[in-house]
Amino acid sequence: VRNSSKYLTECHSTFLEFLGRNTLETYVLQFHLFMNHSVQHIPIIIPGSGADGSNLLRLLNMMLCGSVFVAIAVQARKITVSTQTTVVEVVELMLKKVRGQPLVEMTEEVPDEEMKPMVIDTSVPEPKTIS
Repeated sequence: VRNSSKYLTECHSTFLEFLGRNTLETYVLQFHLFMNHSVQHIPIIIPGSGADGSNLLRLLNMMLCGSVFVAIAVQARKITVSTQTTVVEVVELMLKKVRGQPLVEMTEEVPDEEMKPMVIDTSVPEPKTIS
């Protein structure tokens, strides 16, 4: 259906994109966060929402657990991306050092007219004479 027209090819679902960006973290975290009772039950946060609780409490508990789970997965993704970026930068710096390249690159040259020396007046004013 998506490839049936040019318009649909250029469209995407923001919700599905959001879920797709966080799938690795949700996959890994499900084992760490839901490791109770052999992963057959979700945690009970709301009292009375167990297997013998009311359907409304069970639904609310499931929604709360799911929301917390997705929020933790999003935070874990941010940490993963930050760590990956930092490691890549450190490795690039190490490779530059091994190759003898400068560690800091000048991005652009500043024209000479912008590099005027700063003039600071250090002269001491003459004392005023009272007549």
